[in-house]
Amino acid sequence: MSYKHSKQRDMILDYMQGMIGHASAEQIYEGMNQKGLKISLATIYRNLGILSEMQQVKKIPIDGDRFVYDKTSDPHYHFFCEKCHKLYDLEAPFDPEYHSKFTNDEVVGHIDSHEVVVKGVCKDCLEK
Repeated sequence: MSYKHSKQRDMILDYMQGMIGHASAEQIYEGMNQKGLKISLATIYRNLGILSEMQQVKKIPIDGDRFVYDKTSDPHYHFFCEKCHKLYDLEAPFDPEYHSKFTNDEVVGHIDSHEVVVKGVCKDCLEK
């Protein structure tokens, strides 16, 4: 689908390029408002959906119906700490053919992509 250019979308992308790590829509909303960038939460949700569809950001499921957004759309794996709830990028090499291992399964017709979020406890939390 094609979308018209949007100033709000540009504002969100600019904000995300300056942030460290991953953020939920609510965190993006709060951060933008703290910087004086007035934009509604509904507009942020709508535009994050569009940016995800356009593959300019990545929507990552972390816990049930909770999502965070990643400004890096290049394929990579993630680690989610179940104690502190932080999401980390993993340095492990991304295998674009990983999903082909499932094509022989009788329920799989066609796979477009795959997303891996490894869950556990991060080193910082283990040391506490």
